[in-house]
Amino acid sequence: MPGRILIVEDEVVVAMYIETVLETFGYDVVAIVTNGADAIDMVRDEDIDLVLMDINIEGDIDGIETTRRLKGFSEVPVLYVSAYIDKETIARASSTNPAGYLSKPFKNKELRMKIESIIGS
Repeated sequence: MPGRILIVEDEVVVAMYIETVLETFGYDVVAIVTNGADAIDMVRDEDIDLVLMDINIEGDIDGIETTRRLKGFSEVPVLYVSAYIDKETIARASSTNPAGYLSKPFKNKELRMKIESIIGS
C-alpha cells in the first residue's frame, strides 16, 4: 500500500504541484488542506502516514502550532516544507520534534528522499 500523505499548504498552485509530484512517486495524497484546524481533523479521522506541513498557513494557528497540537494525540510524522528558514522559525519548528525540514523551493528528488527516509517507498 502506498504511503498516505496529507498536504497542509495554503498556496493552491504549490499544493497541486506537490500532489502531482507525490502521485508520480506512487504515494496516495489523502487530502490538501489550507489550515491547522482542518489538518487536525484529517489526522483524527483518516489513516495518514505523513503530514507535509507548510509553516505559514491560513487560520488562527500556524503550521508549527498545528504540529504541536497533532503531537498531543498522534504519532504521525510531520515533514515541514516551507520557505521560512530563519533561525527563530527553525528553533520553533525543531521544538515540535518534526521528522524533517525541507526548504522551498525544493528539488523533487530531495522531497522523495526525505519521504522515503521517513515512511519508506
